[in-house]
Amino acid sequence: MFPYILLMFAPLLFSFVKIVKRNRKRIIVLGSEREVLDHSLLLPVFFFILTVILCLRGETIGRDLVKYRYYYEKIIILDLKKSVELFRDQIDVLFILLNWVVGRFTEDFQIYLAVVAVITVLPIAKLYCQDREHGFLKLVLFINMSTFVMLFSGLRQSVAMAMGLVAYEYVKRKKFLSFFFFAIVALGFHHTAFMVLFYYPLYHATFKKKHLLIVIPVVAAVFVFNEPIFTALAGVLSRLFSDKYAVTAESTGAYTMLFVFAAFAVLAYVIPDEKSMDRETLGLRNFLILAVILQCFAPIHMLAMRMNYYYIIFIPILIPKIFKHAKGFSYESILLVKSAIVIFFAGYYLVTTYSSCQTGISALDTYPYIPFWK
Repeated sequence: MFPYILLMFAPLLFSFVKIVKRNRKRIIVLGSEREVLDHSLLLPVFFFILTVILCLRGETIGRDLVKYRYYYEKIIILDLKKSVELFRDQIDVLFILLNWVVGRFTEDFQIYLAVVAVITVLPIAKLYCQDREHGFLKLVLFINMSTFVMLFSGLRQSVAMAMGLVAYEYVKRKKFLSFFFFAIVALGFHHTAFMVLFYYPLYHATFKKKHLLIVIPVVAAVFVFNEPIFTALAGVLSRLFSDKYAVTAESTGAYTMLFVFAAFAVLAYVIPDEKSMDRETLGLRNFLILAVILQCFAPIHMLAMRMNYYYIIFIPILIPKIFKHAKGFSYESILLVKSAIVIFFAGYYLVTTYSSCQTGISALDTYPYIPFWK
C-alpha cells in the first residue's frame, strides 16, 4: 500500500517548490505565494513517482502482464515478418513492432515494462504539466480515474492513449495532417483508438448552454435505450474491425462513474462564464459530454469503457479550468466546491486502496503493490 500512498502525498511536499531560470541558471524558489503554487513541482514529481512505480512493478501487478510477457518472449525470437504473421490477429501491428524493436536490445521483460512505462507516462505528464495550477486537484482526480488503473495492466491501450495525447497537441494547433498521423499511430497500437479521430471535429465544435436543450435529451435517450443502441453500434464495429468488436451487452456495474461524469458536466455548464472561456476549455468540455454519453454504455459492456478511456483522461485537466472561469459565484463558494472535490476523491482513493490491499481484490489486480524483486 505504501507506494500508492506515497504517490498521492509525496508530491505535496513539492507544492511550495518552484524552479526558475535566472541569469542562465536554474534556481529553486520556495514559498507559499500564488506564483509559486501555480508553477510548483507537484505534478512533475507525481508523474516521476508514477513512472518509477510502473517501472519497478512485478508481473503480478496488472492482470494482463502474463499475456504480454508471452507475446514478448515469442516475438523477440522471431523476425519481424513472422511476428506480424503470427500475432496480427491477436495484437495490433505497431505494438508488435514495439515489442520486436525493444527485443533487439534486451530479452529482459522488466526492462521492456520500463520502456513502455516511459513511453506511456511522458505524453500524459507533458500535457498535465502545461498548466500546473490546481495541481493537487488534478492529481486526486487522475488517480481515481479508470485510466490510472489501466496504466498498470493494459500496455497496448496505454500506449495508444499516450499517442492520442500527442495527436491532441496538434488538434490545439489546428495542424490536421500531424493530428491525423498520430491518430493513425494510436490506432496502430490499439484498435479502440479510432476514438482519437473524433478529437479534431469535437474540439473545434461549439456547444454552449443554449445547446443543452438538445444535449440533455440526447444523453437521457442514450441512457434509457443504451442496450439496443450499443448492440446496433457493436454490429457496425464488428463489420469494420472483424471479430474484435463482435460483442454482446452484459452488466458491468459502472454507474458510479456515470454519476460522477454527469455531475462534472453540470458543473462545467453552471459555473463558468462562457464569454471568458478559452478554446481549450470549450473543447475539453465537449470531450466531457462525449465521455458522459459513452459512459452510458459502460454499465452494459466493458468495450464502451475502453472507448471512453481516450476522453476520460482529459477530465482532470478540464475541471480546474472550469473553476478558473467561474462567474457569479463568490471566491469562498468556489473554494468550498474545490475543497469538497479534493477531500472526497482523496478519501475515496485512500479507502479503496486500503480495502483492495487488505482483501487482494482490485480492478485489474493493481493492488497491493509488489515490486519485481519480490
